[in-house]
Amino acid sequence: MNDDISLWRLFFRIVERGSLTKAADDFDLEPSSVSRRIAALEKRLNVRLLNRTTRQVTLSEAGARAYEQMRPLIDEMEGVIADLDGASPQIAGAIRMTAPVNFGERHLVPWLTAFQQLHPQVIIDLVLSDSRLDLSGEAIDLALRVGELPVSDMVARKIGDMPNVLCASRSYVQAHGRPAKPQDLVGHRAILYSLGQERHRTRLRLCRNGREVCVELRGVFYLNNAGAILQAVRQGAGIHPGPRWLFEEGIRAGELVELLPDWGLVGLPVHLVRLNNRYEAKRVRALGDWIEKCWAEQMR
Repeated sequence: MNDDISLWRLFFRIVERGSLTKAADDFDLEPSSVSRRIAALEKRLNVRLLNRTTRQVTLSEAGARAYEQMRPLIDEMEGVIADLDGASPQIAGAIRMTAPVNFGERHLVPWLTAFQQLHPQVIIDLVLSDSRLDLSGEAIDLALRVGELPVSDMVARKIGDMPNVLCASRSYVQAHGRPAKPQDLVGHRAILYSLGQERHRTRLRLCRNGREVCVELRGVFYLNNAGAILQAVRQGAGIHPGPRWLFEEGIRAGELVELLPDWGLVGLPVHLVRLNNRYEAKRVRALGDWIEKCWAEQMR
């Protein structure tokens, strides 16, 4: 049975990577070995799964049907076998995860390290990217995503809202003044995040005592990386509404100034997202629970 599952897993990876060579690299195999194994699977099934040329590999009609129907079955079978193996409570196996770069560096890596200390048999492959990767194409088990999610059939677990703060450098405030009310923000230079669905978003939502106010910011500097935004704020390029964890140290040190502290910024939702398979492996479920626990303890 394990050999059959391995063959199907190899077939799935070829489909998801769009390349026999890339799948071979992922499994630490020679391309010729991968080709022989897929040929053996096709012979066993008496059907061609892949159309191969010197330039590309594409799914046959039967291969497309096999991928669509067999992938969730193999996921469920493999997950059940792993979870029932020896009736052991031990959590083990590989987890491939993705998250935004700067948040991953600052918070997620320590959380994952602590998780591995509790479960040393877990192997973690963390892919840090500010782009929203294709979970199927990149073989991702779990993704941490900040912001509103598009409508999809993926399973999403909300773990909280990102605490935000409006801030600027002390030198910027000295040169341009400190806003006293939300309406004052329209005259200020704004540094804005410019990646994905947040690209060129200029409307800022603030709330106080149940009252919400929306202000259009005047964007003059657009950046697609949180670390670069922090540097721009430090250099006095403008004001910025962003995650509190990114600016907290500068505010405590007196280098940065929190603006309109009596007003709260509406935070972006944070979700853990996975593919809508019929079975969630115990190790993936345990990691999701752990991240949610860490978030509740450290991010509120």
